[in-house]
Amino acid sequence: MRRLPSLLALINVAALSACAGPPVDPAVATTRPLIANRNLDVLFMIDNSSSMRLSQTNLLNNFSTFMDVLKNLPGGLPNIHVAVVSSDMGAGDGSVAGCSATGGDNGLFQYTARGTCASTTLQNGATFISNVGGVANYTAADLSTVFSCIAALGDTGCGFEHQFASVLRALGADGQPAPAENQGFLRSDALLAIVMVTNEDDCSARPGIQLYDFNSNMNLTSALGPLSNYRCNEFGHVCDGAPPPRMAPNNDVNTTVMLQNCTSSDCDGSLVPVGEFAARIKALKAAPASEIVVAAITGPATPYTVHWKAPSIADTSCGQASCPWPEITHSCVATDSSFADPAVRVTEAVNAFGVNGFVSSICDANFGTTLQQIANRIGVLLAAGGGTGGGPGPIPSCATSGLGGAGGSTGAGGAGGGGGTGGSASGGTTGGSAPADASVDGRGTGKGGGGCQVGGGGGDVSGIALLAVMAFLWRARRRRTRARA
Repeated sequence: MRRLPSLLALINVAALSACAGPPVDPAVATTRPLIANRNLDVLFMIDNSSSMRLSQTNLLNNFSTFMDVLKNLPGGLPNIHVAVVSSDMGAGDGSVAGCSATGGDNGLFQYTARGTCASTTLQNGATFISNVGGVANYTAADLSTVFSCIAALGDTGCGFEHQFASVLRALGADGQPAPAENQGFLRSDALLAIVMVTNEDDCSARPGIQLYDFNSNMNLTSALGPLSNYRCNEFGHVCDGAPPPRMAPNNDVNTTVMLQNCTSSDCDGSLVPVGEFAARIKALKAAPASEIVVAAITGPATPYTVHWKAPSIADTSCGQASCPWPEITHSCVATDSSFADPAVRVTEAVNAFGVNGFVSSICDANFGTTLQQIANRIGVLLAAGGGTGGGPGPIPSCATSGLGGAGGSTGAGGAGGGGGTGGSASGGTTGGSAPADASVDGRGTGKGGGGCQVGGGGGDVSGIALLAVMAFLWRARRRRTRARA
């Protein structure tokens, strides 16, 4: 049975966020096959800026929990690829300490031995971990050992973290092919899992935005304010409809302001819109709601509090002897004294993946529970193989129905597809249940309903077993034969 592509990949970014920027290439996901052979690609984005060393240790100490769940899945360890990237994509013109002007790590996979590890045991030329069909590209006794050797990235990376930009660059989802060193990792027929471990929010700026550079006037009242991470908050968030404040009330260095309802300022901010990031990741798969898991171990988005501190340089621009500079208060502090700031944008990005999105606190004493939950969800999707319905039909025409997505190859039918842009806004039904025999093809397809308002109806993505389909086709053939007679 031919698979109908999910129209989620055909929606340009502007449909998800009116201000989100350039469209995603509609050809990206039109021919992706279903997840096959229990293939799994896992990308870890690990923040390597200052203050991240303890959190990295927590991840390494508990990574085996993640692997234990995968090893104990029915059928054993999936055909797995594991890669690591940092959050360092450089920043600005190179004037910021620790931030290169040439892209930092540029989304390249990190695969060298670090810390006390003498050798990764990876095969010569390997840039990521692979264990497919029991054939591993490493000689260590366990995959977790290799991961621990390459994932201790340290804390000397750029302090303006580009978590989104790094992931997009690593996977070739930013409009350019993935780096040559990363080729072969992302498989079209594999479930994709992305895990971000970071103690600050994403600060990936739009191209051409001069957000990070020094200038001759970087005091409190200059255009961008002091050169600090607070720029990522002021120009990347809105709280109750306004940017976080730069000026202290009454210029009082001891004051604090707690803000509410903070979100990413996608429409008028300086950073890459969250909607664009999510859309570009989803475009990698034809049925993203059943083929992508995204997780973040990061700072809670709340509480969101601004406090002020003494300026790092002499600053009298506010009209007094010393002008307080703004700073975000940590939203959590761990028992080992590690900490994190509110990850508003990262949280929104993960939530865009619904039930396949997981957010947990980086201040948790033990990451094991979170890693276990992520691995469990991966196991569910690998076992079910359920597809999801397509998105809305093409927006320009009011005479087109949306296409429902494909059902899973071995499991339950997916959710209904979005409605089209033509007709009366009515639609089909949601998907059926899994076949009793998991080895039977449960794939199904269907069209969405009409509706000039986008998303009018759902597609029928049933989980009809292959046997039933064959029986239906056989009966239809008999009827045609009798009619000719």
